[in-house]
Amino acid sequence: MSDFFYRTESINKNELQELFVESNLERDIIDQFKSNTHVVLEGSRGTGKSFLMKIAQKELNDSFNVDKIIPIYITFMESALLHTDNSNQFYYWMLAKIIREMRKVLIKKGMSLTPYSNTLLGNVDKDKLSKIIKLFESTYRTVNTHIDITSLPELSDVIDAIEDICDENGITRFVFFFDEAAHVFRPEQQRQFFSLFRDFKSPFITCNAAVYPGVTHYGNSFEMTHDAVSLKVERDMLSTTYLTDMKSMVLKQAADKWEKQIDNNAELFNTLAICASGNPRILLRTLDKCESLKLGKVNDVIRNFYRADIWKEHTNLGDKYKGHKKIIDWGRTFIEDIVIPTTMKKNDDRLGREKKESTIYFWVNKDAPEQIKEGLRLLSYTGIIRKYDSGVKASKSAIGDRYELQFGCLLAGNSTPTKLSYEIIKNIKLDFFTEYGSNNSAFSSLELKDIEDFSDVEFLSSLKIQLTKSINTLSLTAWQKYKLESIQVSTVKELLEISEISLIDKLYGIGPVKARTMKNSATAELLETISG
Repeated sequence: MSDFFYRTESINKNELQELFVESNLERDIIDQFKSNTHVVLEGSRGTGKSFLMKIAQKELNDSFNVDKIIPIYITFMESALLHTDNSNQFYYWMLAKIIREMRKVLIKKGMSLTPYSNTLLGNVDKDKLSKIIKLFESTYRTVNTHIDITSLPELSDVIDAIEDICDENGITRFVFFFDEAAHVFRPEQQRQFFSLFRDFKSPFITCNAAVYPGVTHYGNSFEMTHDAVSLKVERDMLSTTYLTDMKSMVLKQAADKWEKQIDNNAELFNTLAICASGNPRILLRTLDKCESLKLGKVNDVIRNFYRADIWKEHTNLGDKYKGHKKIIDWGRTFIEDIVIPTTMKKNDDRLGREKKESTIYFWVNKDAPEQIKEGLRLLSYTGIIRKYDSGVKASKSAIGDRYELQFGCLLAGNSTPTKLSYEIIKNIKLDFFTEYGSNNSAFSSLELKDIEDFSDVEFLSSLKIQLTKSINTLSLTAWQKYKLESIQVSTVKELLEISEISLIDKLYGIGPVKARTMKNSATAELLETISG
């Protein structure tokens, strides 16, 4: 095992720059993050949203003496644990986190608040804010917990306080980075977040948020066109720099183990990189499973990972959220039994002709039933497909959305995926795709009643089940699992509830920095697993 860094939370902040591979895509996103415009960045799990936010934060910190811009990074991943009977619980929890993180950064930079700005912020110090936040994050144990929020200010007061802080300290503006912007399957949290995101704006404030594709609910009050710039982390595997960029991401972490193997087996590595469809985490996971680049091993990993592992994550959504099992299962059946076989048959037929053509795309009419669109959105969330573009004309001038299949999933049914991959890739035509009209027979097994809102009752039930599972169900490194098991931390719940201080006390040779990195990585992984 290479013990790659699968998650940004596993990386020490001093090592971020060393692992950064910059292409035009990454640079454009980072520059937008640093601009004075609100930005919403969409990307599937593992595409690098958190990493890019951290790099932008570092660059702003490095240039602080010149630009006088203060970056503040806030993760909302713990929102999965909020379960009070207060309908505005998430809003107040967000507000407490914003104020606390802002106070921490100001203290670190040696800046003090004026009496006026301190009053505007409710005269609440970071310790009391931490206590309020902790109470909210413990409500999954006792739902009806009462939390006193009377000391928290209004958002307008926070905005005024930031203006005062900037005036008094010669600060240009604050840039907030909201990672894991709102829990992915709790639409009400998402709507509350984007209401705050829209309103948290002034000449002294800009905000950036990272969200997932397909399952983000912006609410009626937020309009992307007017309230933010929308960006996507989508690496085009047909780009001329794609393979070198993906190779660099691997070698930045593990050149000693992989550089020689990749150079000697370039086509095998390239197949793995293409199968990952631009997702660095998936590439690292599949490369780790190979252990070495050998033809038989690479073929086995592609077949097993993209036919079993990646689909298991999608199917698990239905097991966690029983009310959505039918629509989640339909998505798998639609892609595995209909879309992929049809696409492969098209490729077989066209690649055998003199003028070779291939496809990884399919098209769905814009008037397809809403339950079908919901099934496709959930497939986008788990990365099985991605919406390539909208408003695409198909036959008979019909309008719809074009989707791209996860390339590894497309190849996994073939006995020798490495042999077929290049033949498909080099002959892909964007306007060659299978069409699924609004009344396609594949849509008949789902009805509108199959769409249900994700309820708090359903989510809390799922959460409790997830907490009892072994830490071995998490994608932690072998070293992390070994260390945690050595101190009898064996379940998700035990991992969630152990503190950094306890990790330092109980684990020999673990200092504050490593303990925090380990705790953040483990918490991020388990909360992502709990979320879906």
